Amino acid sequence: MEKLKALVTAEVIKPILETLSDRIDFEYAGYNIDHDVMPRDELKRRVKDIDVLICEYDTIDAEIFDCAEKLKFIVCCRGGVKTVIDLDKAMENGVIVCNNAGRNANAVSDMTMGYILDLTRNITLTTNLIHNRVITTDVKSKPEEYRDTVWGLDNNSPFIRFRGGSVNHMTLGIVGFGHAGRLVAEKAKAFGMRILAYDPYISPDSVPEYAELVKFDTLLKESDIISLHCVVTPQTKHLFKAAEFEKMKNTAYFINTARGELVDENDLIESLNSGKIAGAAIDVTAVEPIASDCPLLDAKNLIITPHIAGSSFDVQVQGTNMAVESLTDWLNDKKPKNCVVYR
Repeated sequence: MEKLKALVTAEVIKPILETLSDRIDFEYAGYNIDHDVMPRDELKRRVKDIDVLICEYDTIDAEIFDCAEKLKFIVCCRGGVKTVIDLDKAMENGVIVCNNAGRNANAVSDMTMGYILDLTRNITLTTNLIHNRVITTDVKSKPEEYRDTVWGLDNNSPFIRFRGGSVNHMTLGIVGFGHAGRLVAEKAKAFGMRILAYDPYISPDSVPEYAELVKFDTLLKESDIISLHCVVTPQTKHLFKAAEFEKMKNTAYFINTARGELVDENDLIESLNSGKIAGAAIDVTAVEPIASDCPLLDAKNLIITPHIAGSSFDVQVQGTNMAVESLTDWLNDKKPKNCVVYR
């Protein structure tokens, strides 16, 4: 049997993918080679005689589909694919499309737990104060017998000023109970947290016994920490704005590792600067990369990271395994479980 031809522009683990080399010839290019999206003219040329496309950041629109006359199967190594693949055109052309939903859920949930501990125990805050030499001193004021215990013995000492809270006494509210949200809940359970979840699109029967499915207002009012794990839709754009922050506890923390468009950033800044909420950690912003004059950079008690929550070395392993699973099912005339378009 003649081998199929595949073009791979996604970041994958080649030895894992090559387990299918007895049936597919893999050609690597674009982002797979240099972490840069392939020029459009080159993509149009390369797709002309391929049967399979394994992509990630390339835009596969109607023009690309028209060039790919032999294309039968696409694996897009992302969760959401609507922004990069014309699914209607794929359906029209009879091209099967699979995604890799949940491939980075572990990485995102790990980062979320890191934010929770960072915010509640003032890790980044005090690290920055030390590096900026705000709370360092050359004056020795403690009795000799306490020299190895704390940084000071008055109300101004870091031991008193930056005393945090233990998360096993806190309630975590998770907005969006999909792949990442569920893993956050599972990991937070190990810390002894009370877990609330809000997701109008899931069945109550699918929620584990250690989490409570509640109304949105209940989650806002009762949570000590709120973490976003939902997609952007017309219903969720600016899901968090002044009214939502107003309902939160003024001791509460806010975390967003999903998408910047879920939050009205001006309202978040105001809520932080006014002390309406205690702090926040965001991995995503409405405009990325963030500009040097962005007002977020001057907000109080805000941790910002450069959209890295979903980036860990195991994500490529997981994503490649998922691609192999989808391809194997298709080669064996089975419907892959991660299909978003199936003829």
